[in-house]
Amino acid sequence: MDELLRNQDVRQRTVVRLLSLYACWGTAIPAMKLMVDTVPPVGGAALIFLLAGFVLATAGRRRVWPRAGQTRMLALAGVLLLVGGQGLAMVALTAVTASLGAILAAMIPLWVALLGGLAGVRVTVASWVRFLVGFGGIVIVVLTAPGSAMGGENWGIAAFGIAPILWATGSLVTANVAGALDRVCASAVQLLAGGSALLLLALCVGDLQPDRWTEVSWPSLGAAIFLLVFDSLIGFMLYTSLLETAPAPLVSTYAYVTPVIGTLVGVTLLDEPLWIGAVLGGLLVLGAVALELAGERGESPVPRSRPAG
Repeated sequence: MDELLRNQDVRQRTVVRLLSLYACWGTAIPAMKLMVDTVPPVGGAALIFLLAGFVLATAGRRRVWPRAGQTRMLALAGVLLLVGGQGLAMVALTAVTASLGAILAAMIPLWVALLGGLAGVRVTVASWVRFLVGFGGIVIVVLTAPGSAMGGENWGIAAFGIAPILWATGSLVTANVAGALDRVCASAVQLLAGGSALLLLALCVGDLQPDRWTEVSWPSLGAAIFLLVFDSLIGFMLYTSLLETAPAPLVSTYAYVTPVIGTLVGVTLLDEPLWIGAVLGGLLVLGAVALELAGERGESPVPRSRPAG
């Protein structure tokens, strides 16, 4: 009886943590959209990731840190993930809506599978079909998107199309780091490397000029704090604890739940448009992602993880 109660308690805690993870990561893209409304995107991203990295480095000071070779690989992955992935997405969000961005970002697991195949991991015919279906969904979303979803800026769509590819590449680099890694320390290295690269980039593009920060609004500042606390730190801790206590296929469901949350938050709270093409194309993308993750259940050819940040 006591064991039954303990098992029920574990299941309940797992459900609560999983729902909390959905909330933290599902609201990340709308929060990014709100932040870049008045915060310089590259400079803001750099500060968030560096602060998160310092927090995790402090928390992991008594843990086992990566060796030199591992650190170099993690740093490379951090630049791909946080500069090419999230940094580019933040810049793109100055030109596209959060709901459109959430749908485009949903392709990440499919890009991971495809790029894993190019790197030598066996990709099944079914995976290729799912990728083509998901890509077809993205085409439907983009071709039917009204101007109000893109702000009249096609470069934003292109940037948000590239960002998931770079994020997937960073995920594969992370997965191929040799040897065991402490998740806290590994993520700290990635955050500090990516944040440092973004800081240098922010200096080059003028995002750290004082006059760029004079018009920062309280909602944008609050969104930046939200991203630091809930996306980078609490979300990471929830994800790490779930990986240690729950089945990986269950944890991986965030990949097709969080885009739905991001779209709904963008439509309801940010008053963004929702069109029939977004619904139909989004369903194709999310269905392809769900089938891809379910089809690889019990295998680990590509990473499911999303490092902190």
